[in-house]
Parts: sequence; structure tokens; C-alpha cells
Amino acid sequence: MSVFHRFRRSWIFGGVAFAGVAAVVAASAGVHHAHPPIAALTSPSARDARPFVELHAPHVSAPIVVDAEIEGQKAWESDIGSTNVFKDENGQGMVPYTEAKVRWGDGTLYLWLYAGDLDLEGTVKAPDGPVLQDDAFAIEFGAGGGVDKVRTIDVSVLGTVADAECTGTVGGPIEGRRCDPSWSSHATVSVDSDGTLNKTGDNDEEWVVELAVPFASLGLRSATAGTRIPFAIRRCDIGKTGKHACGAFGAGKTRGELVLDGALLAEARVPARP
Repeated sequence: MSVFHRFRRSWIFGGVAFAGVAAVVAASAGVHHAHPPIAALTSPSARDARPFVELHAPHVSAPIVVDAEIEGQKAWESDIGSTNVFKDENGQGMVPYTEAKVRWGDGTLYLWLYAGDLDLEGTVKAPDGPVLQDDAFAIEFGAGGGVDKVRTIDVSVLGTVADAECTGTVGGPIEGRRCDPSWSSHATVSVDSDGTLNKTGDNDEEWVVELAVPFASLGLRSATAGTRIPFAIRRCDIGKTGKHACGAFGAGKTRGELVLDGALLAEARVPARP
């Protein structure tokens, strides 16, 4: 376990206190709360009264090795391109601590997903199975940069992936969506966990997902610096008795947009908050 992981763990159990300062921390990590409309690859019909948040993803000069080993992976050390702690339905920081980071380069979108977790639960091993009944992240992108169709990638603590193209809007209600599982994200996935699966009372701690998705799979072959992509990511902490807590970025009361920044990661600077 890396020093980075041990540091994160201290946030998991101090999550309630941390939530009060999450908005301040967000200003130093590339997350913007943007209320006036801005130019984006979105259709006018999708704009509504919900405020939206931007997540600025820095560019990386070389492919990231997808192995879920964070120690020594300098591409993930910076908090630039981080969602910071996910928010629950009341706008408070999710407990246990949950966070995502995004990078891009070489025709690929990279995601690093962190989940604090005291009880790792996962049983679904079949691709395109009901992975959201396990500990899992649910990632959503606007198909081809739009928002009237959603491309979803669900990935569990076991590394099982369920991906589909669905009706609905990014970050909107999941209930009632019609989904076509024949769509494939062609994602490369690796998971590292600290704990024992499906066993209560043994002090599990966390799990990490590293994910690489080709832009071509998202209908964004020409993605470049300045491209905006409707984006949301959710997670529910699952226990033996069901869902314990849920949080999200860009879903529910807010809507999210991923912005591909042109600056290389080593040169990236946090944009000024509007």
C-alpha cells in the first residue's frame, strides 16, 4: 500500500468534517461551478435550469499504463483534473470518501477512480451483467459529444464492465432508460483493492480503478484541446444490507462537462474560478 493510499484513508473516516471544506478545495483542483452557458458540444434542448460543473482534464504526453498501481505513477499525483469528493443528494461530501481524476492523450481518455470502502461487495463476473448491484462506479458520456444519448460504462470492484448506449440525458434519471448493450467502450480496466471481498467485519479499506477509453468509442475521433464532453460519474457504497451511501459528480442537481485542456500535465495550471 502506497503512502498516497494511506493519506487518502485518513480522509475516509474524517469525511464528514472534510465535506464542509470540499468546495474550497475544489477551487484548487480544476473543478469549476459555471452558471452562465458556454460554448460546448451539447444540444440546446439539453440546457436546463441545473447549474453545471466543469472538470478540466490535463493532457499527458505519453500513454498511461493501466495497472491500478498508483505508487510511482506520476500521471495521477497531481490533483488537477480531480472531481474532489463526490457529493451526496444534499450537496455534502460523500462518506466514504470517493473521487475521480481524468487525463487525456494519444486518442484516449484515462480515468482513475478511488473508493473508500469498509465492506467490499462484488459477485457479478459476466460482462454486461448487473454490476451496479455490486460496489461499482457508473460513468456517463454524451454520445458523440451530445447529451440526448448516453454512453454508459459501469465498472465494479471485480473489474467487471457493463457498457451500453442508452436513451436519456447525461447525469439524469437512470430509471426508464432504454439501453443497447451491443455498444462497446473497448475500455481497458484494472482494479486494485485493499480488503476481503464479501466478508463483513474484517476492516476493508478501499479500492481503485484505472480505466482507458478510446475517444473513437465515444464518437469523438477528432477530440482535441478545448473539446467539451457531457460527463457524469456516480457511485453507491454497497453493503450486505444494500446501498449505504451514494454520491456523484455532474449528476442529479448539477450537470457536468469534461473539458480537454491543451496544457501538458506538468505545465497545467488550475484555471481561475469564474
